Amino acid sequence: MPRLYIRRLFLLAVAVFGCIYLLGLYGIPKGIRLGRSTDNIPQDNDQKWPNKNAIGDLHNSGINNVNYKRQLAIRDAMKHAWSGYRQYAFGRDELQPLSKSYNDRWGNWSISLVDSLDTLSIMGMQDEYNEAKDYVRNIDFTRSPAGFQVPMFEMAIRALGGLLGAYELDNDPMLLQKAKDVGDSLAIAFETTTGLPSTRIDLNNRRPGFATTICIAESGSVQLEFKKLSQLTGDDKYRKLADRTSDVIESAPRKYKGLYPSYISVETGNNVESSVVSVGAYSDSFYEYQLKQYVLNRNEHKFKDQYIVSSMAVKEHLVARDPKNGRLFLGSLSYGGFTFIQEMEHLACFYPGLLALGAQVLDRPRDLILAEELAYTCYASYAMTPTGLGPERFRFSDYEPVGHGEDAMVPPKKKSNALSGQDKGIKRDTDGMMSIDRRYILRPETLESLFILYRVTGDPKYQEWGWNIFLGIEKYTKIESGGYAALKDVHETSSSDNLEDSMESFFLAETLKYLYLLFSPTDLISLDEYVLNTEAHPLKIIK
Repeated sequence: MPRLYIRRLFLLAVAVFGCIYLLGLYGIPKGIRLGRSTDNIPQDNDQKWPNKNAIGDLHNSGINNVNYKRQLAIRDAMKHAWSGYRQYAFGRDELQPLSKSYNDRWGNWSISLVDSLDTLSIMGMQDEYNEAKDYVRNIDFTRSPAGFQVPMFEMAIRALGGLLGAYELDNDPMLLQKAKDVGDSLAIAFETTTGLPSTRIDLNNRRPGFATTICIAESGSVQLEFKKLSQLTGDDKYRKLADRTSDVIESAPRKYKGLYPSYISVETGNNVESSVVSVGAYSDSFYEYQLKQYVLNRNEHKFKDQYIVSSMAVKEHLVARDPKNGRLFLGSLSYGGFTFIQEMEHLACFYPGLLALGAQVLDRPRDLILAEELAYTCYASYAMTPTGLGPERFRFSDYEPVGHGEDAMVPPKKKSNALSGQDKGIKRDTDGMMSIDRRYILRPETLESLFILYRVTGDPKYQEWGWNIFLGIEKYTKIESGGYAALKDVHETSSSDNLEDSMESFFLAETLKYLYLLFSPTDLISLDEYVLNTEAHPLKIIK
C-alpha cells in the first residue's frame, strides 16, 4: 500500500477521533442530541441501564493530576473567601466584602459560619473548622435580637442543615445538641391551625409570626432536616411536624396533577389562586424534597410516587423548546390563566440534577436524556455572556411545547409577551436567549446539576463546564482583600461599579462545595451514602 495513502488514512482517523473527543467534552450544540426522542418524552421505563452500578461508580473513582490541581484551586478560593469572612465578619451572618464589613440580616446566628462548617471539613481545612466549631459552642439558637423574627425556612436549611451536616461528618455531640436547639426553635412556627408553618418566628416570645400564606418551597423543604433530626435524637416530634405539613400540601385540590401552585394558605390549607406554577423561585426545593425524602429513607414510598407524578407533569406542562436554537428549557405557568411564560430562572437549574438523581435511583433512564439537555441550556446561559457567568433569569425568543398526554397543555391557550423583569437594555445572544435579570449573585444551582450529572454519567464535559464557570467567578467576583462579591451585570466586563457588597452564605455552603466535589474522587460524599439537602449539607442515608 502506498505510503501517501497510508498517511491520508492516518490523518483522517485522527481527525474523526478528535471530533468525537471534542463533542464529548464540550457537548453537541443546538439541540442536535434532541433527536433521542426528547420531542416525545416517554413516560414508561422501556429503556434500561446497561448495568445497575452505584451512583458515581460508572467511572473511575480516582483523581487525576488535572482534577487535583483544580481541586486545590477551588480550595484556595474557599480559603480566600473564608479569610475575608474571618477578618471582617467572623461570628456575624454575612461578609460585605466591598466595605470590609458585615450584616446580621438572618438574626445574628452566625449563618455564614454555621453554613460553612461541613465545607471546611470536606476540604480538609481543619484549623478553620475547629475555630468555627468552637465558636458554635457559644451561639444561643433559642434567642434572637429584640424585635427580630427568625425566618423559618432559611434557618432550617442553613442553620439546622449546617449543624446536622457537620455532625454527620464529625459525630461531636455538641453539634447535635445545637441542631436540637435550632429544631426546637423552628418547631414554634408549626403552631398554626393547619399545621403549615408560619414564615417567621417571634422567638423571644415563643410564638409563630403572623402569616396568611407560605410558599411551598418554604413549607415543603424542611422535611429532610426534621426527619434526620428525629432519627439522630430519637425524638419523633420533628418528623411528625414535617409529615403533617407534607400531608396538608398534598391534600389541597389542584388543577394540574403533579403540579403545585407556589403559595398555600396557612389559615385554610388551600392553594392560592393567584400563584404561578414553576420549579423556580418559591417552589423549587419542594419538588427536590419529594425525591430526596425517598432517597433519605427508602421506606418513604409515597414521596417516590409523588416525585414520579410531578416529574411527568413538569415534562408535560413546563418543558418547552426554543425553535431557533433547539434548546429545551423550563418555563412557568400562571395557575389561573393558562399562560405559559417562556423564561427560565437560574434557580430552576437545580432541576437537571434532580432528574439525573431520580433517573439513577428510580431506574428512569429516559429522564437522564432530559436532564442532560436542560443542563446544557443552563450552561449555555453562562457561556453566552462575556463574563462566563449566568444571569438570574433569561428569556427565549419563542417556544414550542413538548408536552404530551391527556393532561398536557399542548399548545397553551395563549403565549405571554410580558417580561417579569426589567426589559431595558436586554442583552441577546445569537441564538435568541436574552438575559432579563442580569445579576449573578454567586448562585450554585447550575454547578449542583453539573456535579450530579458527572457523578451519574462520568462525562468529563461536566467538569470542563464547571471549571469554566469557576474561572469566571475568579476573574470577575474575587475581592483582593478577601471574599467574593455578587455581580450586577453578567454582560458587563469593563465597569468599575459592577459589584454588589454581598457574599451570601450559600456561596460557601454550596457553590464552592459543588465545585470541589466535581473534581474529587467519587467516594468523597458518595451519593450512595449521603443525600444533600437544598443547601448542600450531607445527610447520611438511613439504611
